[in-house]
Amino acid sequence: MRIILLCVTLLASSVAYANKVINIYIAANYLADSTAQQFEAECNCQLAQNYFNENDEMLAKFAAGASGYDVVVPTAYAVEQLASMHKLQPLNLARLPNLKNIDPQFLNQAYDPRNRYSVPYAYDNVMLAYNKKELQRLGIVADSWAVIFDPKYLKKLKGKVTVFNSQRNVFAAALLYLGKDPNSSNLDDLKQARAVIERAMPYWAKFDSDTYYRSLMRGNIWLAMSYSVDIFKTIQDLKDSHQEVTIDAKLQKEGNMYELDNLVIPYYVSDTGLAYQLINNLLSTKSSIELANMTGASIMNKAALAKIDPVIKDTPWIYPPNMQKMHSFKNYAPKTRIMVNEAWLELQLSCHN
Repeated sequence: MRIILLCVTLLASSVAYANKVINIYIAANYLADSTAQQFEAECNCQLAQNYFNENDEMLAKFAAGASGYDVVVPTAYAVEQLASMHKLQPLNLARLPNLKNIDPQFLNQAYDPRNRYSVPYAYDNVMLAYNKKELQRLGIVADSWAVIFDPKYLKKLKGKVTVFNSQRNVFAAALLYLGKDPNSSNLDDLKQARAVIERAMPYWAKFDSDTYYRSLMRGNIWLAMSYSVDIFKTIQDLKDSHQEVTIDAKLQKEGNMYELDNLVIPYYVSDTGLAYQLINNLLSTKSSIELANMTGASIMNKAALAKIDPVIKDTPWIYPPNMQKMHSFKNYAPKTRIMVNEAWLELQLSCHN
């Protein structure tokens, strides 16, 4: 009888959402195709993926009044910022039974105590990817942030380096290079980081968060600040097309940032049924395995971790061996955020002068 009732409930849910579209706002290459297809079949709806490149881009859209997204995937500091802007609605965790799969160390974080507004999805590491042949020829090992900030290395790499078009990521890398807290809001620390960035900029090819992995693949760029999911996909594309794998990646000895990404529901969503259904689906063991194996995203689902491809699990720039050296972004106080944003704008304007 209980099975019959469950089937009737699922059928009723499917009929209720027939022909509906649910919009998720997410980074590219961050949701397995098979997961999306299975969800669409289950809910009898269309899952539309809308992409953003950087959290700052997404935050700016919401600050300007963005709407139309049912589920959003912001990183840790962006969750806190969205909540402070009153852009999120509190979650009913009882509607997310698959939350039990998530490793408790990633729950109840400082950016969202008791997971009032968010639940963890996956994390993505910020690191350096490189052309293996060219760096070997130059005798450069990309195991330190020095290779993108120190002129000693940059003189050999001029015009072949890209960094993200993201003030948080670039300032954090500069702070790590200086041996500082990558989330520091100390004025002297930020001034030193700006000086390091300013010194390195003439050697960089450009700021690029969008196409850097294609430039690496083509050999136009030899060293790039990178996301682990992008490099995983690029290497897989090279293998699938039977091309030589010319790129690799490393974590840096000073430490790295990781973007702990979350699932949230914006404040304006009134019919939340599909949103909760999607989030619970993404927290399932099956979806987490597909996410890890197909995109290279680092997952936090305990049961799924035991079942993913061991080659992926043993790749240190996907699953860092020492999480103590990995840092999650923290939300800046408004005064610090304005100062860093202004410094970033001045730095970018100086590129065009």
